[in-house]
Amino acid sequence: MKQPAKILVVDDERSVRIMLETALRAHGYRVETAENGATARMRLGGEEFDLLLLDLQLGDVDGIEILREVKEQSPATEVILLTAHGSINSAIAALRYGAFDYLLKPAQITEIRERVERALHHRRVNLQRTELLQRISESARALGLIEGGGNPVPAPTASNDYLTVGPLVLDLRRHAAYLGEHTLTLTRTEFALLTALAQNPDTALSYTTLSEAVYGRAQAEEEARSLLRPHIARLRQKLDATRTPGIALVSIRSMGYMLQTEDAPAPGSAL
Repeated sequence: MKQPAKILVVDDERSVRIMLETALRAHGYRVETAENGATARMRLGGEEFDLLLLDLQLGDVDGIEILREVKEQSPATEVILLTAHGSINSAIAALRYGAFDYLLKPAQITEIRERVERALHHRRVNLQRTELLQRISESARALGLIEGGGNPVPAPTASNDYLTVGPLVLDLRRHAAYLGEHTLTLTRTEFALLTALAQNPDTALSYTTLSEAVYGRAQAEEEARSLLRPHIARLRQKLDATRTPGIALVSIRSMGYMLQTEDAPAPGSAL
C-alpha cells in the first residue's frame, strides 16, 4: 500500500503550525512540526521528508539557511515557503535556491492543499525520471553499450503520460506543465501548442502544422499565423518569466515556431 506523503511544517507561530497540521492531516498526509530552525534541523537529520512548509522568518535562523541545507542534503525534497507581505521579495528570490513555490500568509486551506499537491506531483515526476534513467543506464551497461564510468544515457523524451524536453515536463494526462522548479499555468490552447512543439524539439513547425495540431483542422498559412500569434506571445512570456535555462520558444522567420534546446542553433530565428 502506498504510504502518504510526509510533510514537515516549520513555523514559529503556534497557531499557524496547528492550522497547517490539522488541514494537512485531514487530507491524509503524515505531518510533523517544528517551532524553530534548531528543531527543524533535528527532524531533518533523523528522517527524509517529501515536503517542507517553511516559514522565512524564524526566530533563531533565517528560513533561507534551512532551505539551502535541505536542498544540499535531500535535493528531491520540495519546499514551499511561508511568507508575510513584508518578506515577499525574499520569497521570490529564494526560488533561485530551489524552493518550489511560496504562500502568502494567511493562506486559504484550499490554496495550501493545491500548492502542496502540485509540489508533491513535481517530486514524483522527478523521482520517476531519475529512476527510469538509472534503469536505462544499468541496462545499457549490462549490454556493453556504455562503460561503467561513462556518460549517463539521456532520459527518454516521451512516455505514455509524460513528455520531457530538457527542463520541461508535460503531464499529458493531467494537462499540467512544469519548467525547472516552476509550474506553468497554461490555457488549453497554450498547452496544446507547447505539446506540439515539444513533440518535435529543435524543429521548425509551420503555422499550418501547429494550427492543425491545436484546432484539429488545416488552415491557410496567414489565417493560421494570425490565430496562433497571440497564443505564442503569451506562451513565450510564461516560459521566459521562469528564467529557466536550456529551452526557449523562438520564431523562425517566414516558417513558423520552434522549441529550441540549449545546444541547438535556431536558423533564421527572430523574436
